[in-house]
Amino acid sequence: MYLHKTAVGAVNSKTAPESSAQNVSSKIQAQTQAAKPSASLPPVSPRSISSLIAAAGLPSDKLSASIVSFARFFSLPLKPELMAAIRRQAFAPLPQQTQPTAAENASGASAAKNREALSLAAATAESKGVELNPKGLEAFAEAVDPDWQKRQESESRRRGRRNKNENEREDEKTQSKTGAITADGLKELALESAEKASLLAILNRLPGKNGRWIVLPFSFSENGRDFFVSLRILLETEQFSSNAVCMALDIAEGSEKQWLFVMEAASGSAQKLSFNRLTVHVQPELPSASLPSFIRELSQVLDIPPERVSVKNRKESFPFESGYGGDTLCAIDEAV
Repeated sequence: MYLHKTAVGAVNSKTAPESSAQNVSSKIQAQTQAAKPSASLPPVSPRSISSLIAAAGLPSDKLSASIVSFARFFSLPLKPELMAAIRRQAFAPLPQQTQPTAAENASGASAAKNREALSLAAATAESKGVELNPKGLEAFAEAVDPDWQKRQESESRRRGRRNKNENEREDEKTQSKTGAITADGLKELALESAEKASLLAILNRLPGKNGRWIVLPFSFSENGRDFFVSLRILLETEQFSSNAVCMALDIAEGSEKQWLFVMEAASGSAQKLSFNRLTVHVQPELPSASLPSFIRELSQVLDIPPERVSVKNRKESFPFESGYGGDTLCAIDEAV
């Protein structure tokens, strides 16, 4: 196991995953009650990201901006010691980190995105009352970043080292090439992938301060194209609720392409898989001539009015958690 300290009880490295999950689950009720935001809190005036970075005592750079955004997303207090601890974890040496390519080394883009993924993983764990050791932090960061999954898979193929789980993934991908990709098949693949990872299975059951944030990573192939996916869902605060408030489908394909579909439930009436707003972040940019037909197609498929579907160029590594998913996406309690 990768959990070496938790606010809801220690998880021993020699404890079986099933018993660990059972021990953690027995304490979730009390943590959930403590995590619910108070309805009496007054609204807080918006503050600039630079002032929040300064107040948190962080260096003035893009990583600090991401850390503050993640903290706000998870309703964490912007305390200097907490923000500094999250930043330290983003720079800590990792046991199995995928080595970037020469081009990525030259640009520094891969290392910068890795640090953002690690800081997001650390902020998530903090919101759930858990501290991850380096191996666990890396595994969680890989789950939230499909681009990291892609690099890890490519590195594994190059070195010719595959463990049993990786072989199973290859078998699943081979099967998917011979059969049609269906929604039910992808759902089964995502759930199986999360349950096989004992750390992820436990973390997905733990509530946070603003709801229960779960991560379902998986990959598949179709027509010779490899897709790496991170499905991230924010559920409402009720214990084990399946009502989704927001959902992000993050997809990496090929060497450059990445798509992020961010869906938001109707305000005040979160319902499972029922959304009334969609924002798509694309990389690289789509031709402007193709946008109207693309929006119409998404509107028809998802039954969302076209005026509530928008397509943007992807400028952030994690727009969903950075608060750029939509105009009214996921109101965040900023009281600290």
